Amino acid sequence: MLSLKEINEIVDKNYKSKYDKTTSFIDNKIISNVLAKDKNTVVCVKVIRFIMGAYLELKEPYRVDVVDEIGYSLDEESFRGALENIYINFSEDNKTKNVLYPYCIFASNGQINKLYKKAKNIASRRFKYASFIMEAIFLSSKNIAFYLIYEASKKFKQVSVRNKCRDMFYTISHKMNMTEEEFADIIMPNFGFDREGIRIVKTDDRIFRITLKDNFSINIFDENNNKELKTFPKDFPIDIKTVLTTLKTESKKLIKIQTERLIYVFMNGRKWQFNNWKDLFLYNPFIKMFAVNLVWAIYDKKNTLLNSFRYMEDGTFNDINDEEIFIKDDAIIGLLSPIEVKKSIIEKWQKQILDYEIEQPFEQLSAKTKTSLIKKIPNVLTVGTIKNIADKFSMIRDDVNGVVTKGYVFYDDYNDDSIYIKLSNVYYASNNNDETEIEIKFNEYADERFKYGFYLILSSYLK
Repeated sequence: MLSLKEINEIVDKNYKSKYDKTTSFIDNKIISNVLAKDKNTVVCVKVIRFIMGAYLELKEPYRVDVVDEIGYSLDEESFRGALENIYINFSEDNKTKNVLYPYCIFASNGQINKLYKKAKNIASRRFKYASFIMEAIFLSSKNIAFYLIYEASKKFKQVSVRNKCRDMFYTISHKMNMTEEEFADIIMPNFGFDREGIRIVKTDDRIFRITLKDNFSINIFDENNNKELKTFPKDFPIDIKTVLTTLKTESKKLIKIQTERLIYVFMNGRKWQFNNWKDLFLYNPFIKMFAVNLVWAIYDKKNTLLNSFRYMEDGTFNDINDEEIFIKDDAIIGLLSPIEVKKSIIEKWQKQILDYEIEQPFEQLSAKTKTSLIKKIPNVLTVGTIKNIADKFSMIRDDVNGVVTKGYVFYDDYNDDSIYIKLSNVYYASNNNDETEIEIKFNEYADERFKYGFYLILSSYLK
């Protein structure tokens, strides 16, 4: 943490005269109220112009350490407010677009979310600028930023932006020596709630306890006055209020993405050390529903299936006979696939799921063979159906000059497996009601679990 004296010395030594010109679009009025950490001393506007000028001159996105150190040494609230005003007033042109770098680096989660939504809204008509926004979000290195990059890599409709995000997420995950899905595990947001679904919010003189309900709405409790509140009080932090206000919408998006991620796990057989599994599925209150609603498998270090279980609402682990079992800390956990066990075991699990009135997030339990599933998949589908399937599996379109769509490909980097859905007579202008013949191909390394899982999920989509 730098003192104000150290900040001023660094700025005086490194300030470039050209910063006066490059930051001239910033009115002194919107940067003249930034405070030092003591919240009493006003920082000279030259300091803010130094921060902005240093980032405006960059040709490629990267973090300027000395500038960031100054930024983190300022009062967070007033500095963010100044950056917000700069963002609101800048022209979004090539000369000034770099203001998004410091904006994202020092932004709140709410500000990053807002910028992400802007990128989504403009991507179809300004894809280059949308890609730039995503680069700026990535530069912040916050977990929420990485999660949004991951989401965009799967769900952005504009292909070039989606591919840009895919490249960025690949880069950061492999820098961490993880696959993309392994890295995605550790950045799944919990929106500040603990494993019990409680978030404590403190202001200068009050404490609020926010409790998450089953439908992802919340209760607000004023600890100081021992009173439940129906609405947010006036002194409630704005950034946190924004997050909590949109919690239902954001949690639904999170659940949708996690469902699709677990479909990949169901297909490829990815596994977790027991403690890592608990961190993701038991300690995140938004993800816990998957522990309850899916059937899990226990393996040894040689990948031998030892048992299967379901997590119960009371915190216990129950087996196929609905009896409590103990799981060792060194156990390895994965999703049970029907291809791993006898038909009789699947039928028992189906009965338990039915008895508990469990609604699974996807069709996990089936006694059907791969051959019978393949027979259910038509050789001819509509273009709209294929697009919907491709979207659910986050498949990449295989185009010829953007005119002819030869097919869609899905690549899973856990086992280097891939699927190719080959199409016939699909063009850029094809109507969703037009029909196309399909042919499903797997790469030579794809194992039977991967193939079975894909056919089961695909057949459920086509019901």
